[in-house]
Amino acid sequence: MFSLLQINGASLPDKTLCLTFDDGPGETMGDGPGPKTVPLAAYLNSEGIQATFFCVGKFIDKHPGIIAQLDKLGHFVGNHSYSHPDMIKIFESGRKEEVLKEIRATDDQIRKIIPGKTVYFRAPYGLWKSKISNYLNKNLVCAGRYTGPFHWDIGGHDFRLWEKKETAESCAASYLQEIEQKKKGIILMHDSSADVEKTKQNNRTFETLRILIPLLKERGYKFVGLDKVQVSNNGSDRIRRLLKSIPDMYSLKRQVSVPGVLLLSLWKALTRS
Repeated sequence: MFSLLQINGASLPDKTLCLTFDDGPGETMGDGPGPKTVPLAAYLNSEGIQATFFCVGKFIDKHPGIIAQLDKLGHFVGNHSYSHPDMIKIFESGRKEEVLKEIRATDDQIRKIIPGKTVYFRAPYGLWKSKISNYLNKNLVCAGRYTGPFHWDIGGHDFRLWEKKETAESCAASYLQEIEQKKKGIILMHDSSADVEKTKQNNRTFETLRILIPLLKERGYKFVGLDKVQVSNNGSDRIRRLLKSIPDMYSLKRQVSVPGVLLLSLWKALTRS
């Protein structure tokens, strides 16, 4: 099911990281910059690291064989929509059915190649609202096979470095600094780009990881798959159960305190369809 709140890596122990990648799959011939989803996945496999690749449906169409290779290499394949739109903008403009279509289309692609597995979901740009989760849980037939939406704790800025034609060394240094500050969490990097061709052409995520992974291992970090993130500890179910009791608390026409008003407003926001 889709959680009301986006899921992060708060439940992970210190010095524990979870690698995730957005906007692929992609491939580049030769040794120059560009998307390298399969070499990246193979390298992580050789290092004993299980990652999650949140794939965009239009790129699965373009590279239909890649997600089978990701699965064979022991990684998770996630749904990152079909065309990478702003889901909130679509939903709030009244085009709710388009949100369903975006997820269904990529779900169909994944299930044809990798049937019978739980699929993780991340919203394009990380933009999401709880009312979208409510809508999907009521209207998406395959919602019960999903876990998400997953956000992230570290990174996500690598695409900006590729826009500026930065080096893999500078990207690795930037990520290492943030990881040392936060000590744990879900890391976001981009194995391709869904929107900007210039960013895609200059992508050096594969080269960055070959620098970053040995440094992190030397410093005592370990890596886990997304299945090790405790979804129940991210608070959405617990908050929802707590806040659902609020209307009963204020049904006796008592004077409602300011904190009570705030809690009641939060309950309405979380349960709005």
